[in-house]
Amino acid sequence: MLERIENLNKQDFDRKYLNYLALFALIVIPLYTWLFGTKESPLDYTLSMIGNKMGYRINFILWGTFTGLLLTFFILRLYVLKSFHNPRARRLIIWSLLFLVLTVVIPAMEHLPILKKLHALAAVAFGITLSASLYMFIKFLHSINERVSIKSMWMLFTVIFGSILLFFLFGNTGIFELFFFFSITLFLIFLSKRVFRE
Repeated sequence: MLERIENLNKQDFDRKYLNYLALFALIVIPLYTWLFGTKESPLDYTLSMIGNKMGYRINFILWGTFTGLLLTFFILRLYVLKSFHNPRARRLIIWSLLFLVLTVVIPAMEHLPILKKLHALAAVAFGITLSASLYMFIKFLHSINERVSIKSMWMLFTVIFGSILLFFLFGNTGIFELFFFFSITLFLIFLSKRVFRE
């Protein structure tokens, strides 16, 4: 599977219906996240708490899997259409999908402390692998357009450090998670518009 992903080329993604799917992804990722994350107060509960403690476990798994698949599709499409062939970056995107799916599948309950720790580790690994892959792409863009690369890097840092800042300001609540998924979507919109102008 990883070998197939590493060998994807423009012909695999340069199709009209996939352009519509990419637009669909940019709409659905923040919308679905908002709809799930506000089933209970995001000021009081993380998405994990809503999924594991408030009776929305199946919805949580569906949200994480669907959102992860759309993110992976959109980013891989961006890489392929821009001829970014770095196999490590592509593998990291697949790992980020796997870590997000693990995050929503592994229960985070107080009476299951080991699983709760694995859940937290998978969530952190998702953020790290996704960010690392996008960082590599931005470094690649530096050789094409330095100005776009610098703006993109600032936006990526805003996503990462903005989420961390909100975590420290509001604690372990859904606020920083909602910010992450909304801001990563805005970042991807900016990135796709800029790179396809080149």
